[in-house]
Amino acid sequence: MKLIIIGGSLVLLLLLMFRKAFAGVVEGLSIFLFRLAFSVLLLFGVHLLLGLAGYTIPVNLFTGAVVAVLGVPGVASVVAISILL
Repeated sequence: MKLIIIGGSLVLLLLLMFRKAFAGVVEGLSIFLFRLAFSVLLLFGVHLLLGLAGYTIPVNLFTGAVVAVLGVPGVASVVAISILL
């Protein structure tokens, strides 16, 4: 029990010491998660549009992360790879 209290106090002390760095990490993570959600939505729209032409675009966490990091070139690369394979 004492070990849990000491460990919790240490974590709180570290959070207080590095709160600006922690806030930056949380902000960066929230921005990435927003971009990931938007990219999955965008990929789903592309999947629906290209589905009319007979092509299927995979909509999963990996392709969403690729589009979240690369942006519009990521969409183009996912579409190109899906069509070529």
